[in-house]
Amino acid sequence: MLNNTLISQVKSLTTAERIELISAVWETLSSDEVPVSAKEMVLLDARLADLEKNPADQSPWSEVQARLKCQLP
Repeated sequence: MLNNTLISQVKSLTTAERIELISAVWETLSSDEVPVSAKEMVLLDARLADLEKNPADQSPWSEVQARLKCQLP
């Protein structure tokens, strides 16, 4: 369980800093450590099929991330 001091430190960060922290923590996880339900797997399979069918309709993560960062206060 996280301690209150750590939570307080996280709460003192700006929104952009908290999102950056979430991203950094997420990157420490391996695919084996992230639980995926059967329902989520169906959705992921559908999205992968769409990617293969319509590759020009997709955006790389770096572009998506840049667009999202521009929307932050």
